[in-house]
Amino acid sequence: MKKILLLAAIALSSLSVKAQTEPGTFTLMPKVGLNMANVTDLEHTKMKAGAVAGVEAEYRASNLMGITAGVLYSMQGVKADEGDYKQKLDYINIPILANFHVWKGLSINAGIQPGFLVSAKADNGDEDVDIKDGCESFDFSIPVGASYEWNSFVLDLRYNIGVTKIYKEDEGSSKNGVLAITLGYKFAL
Repeated sequence: MKKILLLAAIALSSLSVKAQTEPGTFTLMPKVGLNMANVTDLEHTKMKAGAVAGVEAEYRASNLMGITAGVLYSMQGVKADEGDYKQKLDYINIPILANFHVWKGLSINAGIQPGFLVSAKADNGDEDVDIKDGCESFDFSIPVGASYEWNSFVLDLRYNIGVTKIYKEDEGSSKNGVLAITLGYKFAL
């Protein structure tokens, strides 16, 4: 059994090395991770932890550059500094990134990310109240970050800079700010 697992790992590793080095290849990467989200311009708040999961596909245009597009379910929102109050804002995000491969396994990534609000709830510790009608249904952000690939595993650190406001009646400019760390596994197509 151990020999079969070892042979499978070697085979998958050789596929990933081919995907990393050859221009013109496509890869598919399921990923899962942790978001640390906040809302700008709200006082007495702190980051709220949430999950992020989905899949991204990359086209490796050259040894130095690739293009990635994906679909991610992202749990965002904000927590009050004190007490149990929090807002849960869940989105389907579509990141489209340019990946600049600056060192073996290391890339710098930047792009755009449209997002679509799936659910919005305010929770004071006793009950959830639906606040989706008071939130904008579309969110736009600029993701920037870096990723490191080793044996087809990809560790990605990304910050999504919110561009559009979250709340419909917001006189200010409350926007999403999300730090995400994910782990994925690349499959060559």
